Amino acid sequence: MADPQLELYFSQECGFSKSVLNTIRNLDISDRVTQKDIQEKEFKNELIALCGDSIVPTLTVNGETMRASEVIKSFLVDQFLD
Repeated sequence: MADPQLELYFSQECGFSKSVLNTIRNLDISDRVTQKDIQEKEFKNELIALCGDSIVPTLTVNGETMRASEVIKSFLVDQFLD
């Protein structure tokens, strides 16, 4: 089965985002997750168009949105922990 297409909308100023980013780094999957910092207007606008707001962290998995850092981290660990 192919890896899911993952996009993480985050902000470096958000502790919850940092927690998800640390999980991505610890699982060594940075190359599998497209990271979109909403400090860049383009990515913030994308997130607002997708969800109606700019709440981070938000992970899209094959186009489906997932929110809440604990849910995102649990998903990533379940998917990628060897």
